[in-house]
Amino acid sequence: MKDLSLVQEYMLCAVNEKGKISGLQTERLVCFVAAGILDLQLEGCLAVEGKLVRTAAPLPEARRYLQPLYDYISQKKTVKLTAAIEAYQISFTDKRMRELTEAVGDSLVGMGMAEERETGLLGRRKGYVPGQEAVRSVVEMLRAEVLEEGEMTEEAAALAILLERAKCLKLYFSPFEQKEMAGRIKALVSSPEGRLVKELVDHIEALMAAAAASVSAAASAGSV
Repeated sequence: MKDLSLVQEYMLCAVNEKGKISGLQTERLVCFVAAGILDLQLEGCLAVEGKLVRTAAPLPEARRYLQPLYDYISQKKTVKLTAAIEAYQISFTDKRMRELTEAVGDSLVGMGMAEERETGLLGRRKGYVPGQEAVRSVVEMLRAEVLEEGEMTEEAAALAILLERAKCLKLYFSPFEQKEMAGRIKALVSSPEGRLVKELVDHIEALMAAAAASVSAAASAGSV
């Protein structure tokens, strides 16, 4: 199987049968953006400092499909995580979110991991239906790294956490397996070797908190 990045693996596991993430599935959309931010951080392109994120290095060719997200943050120089989430949170069909999902989706099509499908009432939207083998490979990777004894990479831990927060993990793992995963990640976070994973967990929690804050603010504004 070809090497996939965190955001590519997440998209393969998070889209529905039409190859989309519904605009009603707020958690999945937020975690998609979070996966992109964490992907760029793991690549050394972004620095996440508390509640702020900024560019730290040029975007490599291997992550060109994250250009829309990288450019948004780069233009702002330093941006609050809440602002980054709000900028992408509207829905799957919003222009900014659509550019990002299509860029990542097209990269999967180019790798032979997904097929492009027309969606929407007039077929004007793109969906990316993942191949069964591609999804199976991601799930087997997670099972091997997070459930079995051995070294767990930061990327595998981050993917498991994102899929759990997006309520997707239950689609691929039993309740017992999910509990085992949570236990292994918790143990890793508490260990000296798990410093980077702990930072990733903290960043994911900050992103989810930012999303919750923006949703609350939007609801309050709408009720005025």
